[in-house]
Amino acid sequence: MKRFTTPIAGLLAALLCAAAPGPAASPGGLLDRMASLNPNLRAFTATLRAHVTMKSFPFLSADLAGTYYYKQPDKYKVTFTSGVPLIAQQFDKLYAHIEPPSRWRDLYTVTLVSDDGATTTFRLVPRKRGNVEHIDATADDRAATVTSLRWNYYNGGNAEMTNHYGHQGGNVVVASQTGHVSEPGYVADISSTIDDYKLNPVLSDDIFAGN
Repeated sequence: MKRFTTPIAGLLAALLCAAAPGPAASPGGLLDRMASLNPNLRAFTATLRAHVTMKSFPFLSADLAGTYYYKQPDKYKVTFTSGVPLIAQQFDKLYAHIEPPSRWRDLYTVTLVSDDGATTTFRLVPRKRGNVEHIDATADDRAATVTSLRWNYYNGGNAEMTNHYGHQGGNVVVASQTGHVSEPGYVADISSTIDDYKLNPVLSDDIFAGN
């Protein structure tokens, strides 16, 4: 089950992506807009509900529910409080490994793959060698939000996730996601909803201890 702990598919990568609609910009300008969105959002909690269907042994289907925590600049944590314990234990680690666009330049070599005037695809190559070979991230040029991500692993596996957005307190936040994971010996479909956002609560650093 160790493969669950890799950063699978950008499940919450775009939680901080919000923007007033505007014209498409240069790739560098787009990334800057993506990185500086939701400027007044310093912290939040949200309720996360995920449905996981294993397409490989042990062929489990599980519904998980928990709380997602975020605090600037880079503290994340998901704690599942209901669902199949084994899957929940692994997925609470999984969700916390996703990095927002504001950190991409620090963690990855970022290059432009394509831009059709409506969507831009970036390739993110980790600066530090790990399980991920590269990530393909697609962004909406106008909204400056991450619409989808694909993780490509050195073991030949991959994972994909698509984000769907809503509005909370003047911020654009992820409302739901769909995804698929395919690794050697492990195939799963994932869907999730994220709601009941509480914006800018006071969160102790102790919440994130051990992450």
